[in-house]
Amino acid sequence: MNDLKKREAGYKGERSIDFPLSFLEPKSHFIFHDLRLQDQSRFFQLDTLLISKKYALIIEVKNMAGSIYFDPHFNQLIRTIEGKETAFPDPIIQVSRQESQLTNWFLKNGFPSLPILSLIVISNPQTIIRTALENHELHYKVIHRDALPAKINQMEHSITESSFSEKDLKKAIRVMNKHHIDADFSILERYNLTEKDLIKGVICENCKGNKLFRRHGTWLCNQCQLSSKKAHIPALRDYF
Repeated sequence: MNDLKKREAGYKGERSIDFPLSFLEPKSHFIFHDLRLQDQSRFFQLDTLLISKKYALIIEVKNMAGSIYFDPHFNQLIRTIEGKETAFPDPIIQVSRQESQLTNWFLKNGFPSLPILSLIVISNPQTIIRTALENHELHYKVIHRDALPAKINQMEHSITESSFSEKDLKKAIRVMNKHHIDADFSILERYNLTEKDLIKGVICENCKGNKLFRRHGTWLCNQCQLSSKKAHIPALRDYF
């Protein structure tokens, strides 16, 4: 359940920047979501990658509520919510590593040198962002979602020359799509389950576990007497 909540929060966070990114000129900017590429023997996955002829921008989205503190001394992110503190890996280290991996990927695939930038975007506008006084450059790297269009516009004006030609950009998009590899893992192995642990069939939504049986085109529950013509639809969605 914790994994499910984390995935849902991550998905909502990534989708939350679709609106601010929609203000960009679509003909000169291309956006990848959940791009997974190989760097030597390792894989790296980017939440969102914005690529243009001038630069590539890695956007790491964090959907966190409460207050977050970027600790520059121990390189960790500390979230405080309802008086409880939780530590997370420092996303700044993460995007710095991704910058290096993406740079290597471009070089390995024969592309011209392209400036690689990165941002940490906090998707919840009510989240309070804090850090140590000496960490005064944090605001260059960490922003709230609503500041994203202005930040990208600032980057556009700070980089005056294009590193990619139109041909380079189209080729990069094509090669990235070709080299993207979906994560392939077994859900059963990840959670140490066997096929016997799975509840198969169509499940009663009232009893939450009892299997329905079908009679004359209708799903029936022998425990709570539920009768439904469409009980298989949630089962199909769950399987998908």
